[in-house]
Amino acid sequence: FRTPRHIIDFIVAVVDPKKNETILDPACGTAGFLISAYKHILKASDNLSPDERARLMSNFRGYDIAPDMVRLARANMYLHGFPNPTIHEYDSLTSEERWDERCDVILANPPFMTPKGGIRPHNRFSIKAKRSEVLFVDYIAEHLNPGGRAGIIVPDGIIFQSAGAYSKLRRLLINNGLYAVVSLPIGVFNPYATAKTSILFVDKTIGGRSAEICFVRISSDGFDLGAQRRPVETNDLPDALDLLRRFRVNASLPATPMALSLPKSVITSSKECSLLASHYTTG
Repeated sequence: FRTPRHIIDFIVAVVDPKKNETILDPACGTAGFLISAYKHILKASDNLSPDERARLMSNFRGYDIAPDMVRLARANMYLHGFPNPTIHEYDSLTSEERWDERCDVILANPPFMTPKGGIRPHNRFSIKAKRSEVLFVDYIAEHLNPGGRAGIIVPDGIIFQSAGAYSKLRRLLINNGLYAVVSLPIGVFNPYATAKTSILFVDKTIGGRSAEICFVRISSDGFDLGAQRRPVETNDLPDALDLLRRFRVNASLPATPMALSLPKSVITSSKECSLLASHYTTG
């Protein structure tokens, strides 16, 4: 389902892609994440030369399994100035053709639905699973370059499901740079879906040196949670962005009801390795 533009822009702002980095969306849809990342880089980069802009455009690529989505993504990127968009019709979960490719930044809202009978992935995944959300998150964690970063929207089953594949995936994420979990309110994806979702942020540099994981709860994203998603005055996203930036720099948080940090050792010592902050707090 469609990712609201303000949520895409929030994720891109947190991940903060740079002009010299390669950027991938392995389930790109209409290329919303790629275009937002491109705009973010242009805003942060003063006076790019034509050659620098051409090199920048070559850093973006997307995959999608649906031919219609591939055409729409290419058209959308073309309309935003990309003369030859690099969008491939490709199944990230069952094809090995591009498995050895790596990127500096991965941004994605992978599909949550798993077909009847499950996915039949190839055997190079670290986590043995048939659920698409598990496999996509595993794929992203394994395809970042050293020092790479990712922002991934996931269904909340990824956060707390007790099945073996889910708990193994959470341990893999913690060991591969997970540094923040942002809980989104139910209704963010109205009118397309009512699934409860969270955002996982991975940074192989920060996650490697930080002993804690930051948990942030978004109560309002600037819109009501009805089908029409009308604007409202309250919006937690700017404060959440500031908190996440502080945590990235200081590996600590100011006292706030919106966020807390927990030691990785506490999380990994539990059997389920849940990423639900309330499992470890009494407040």
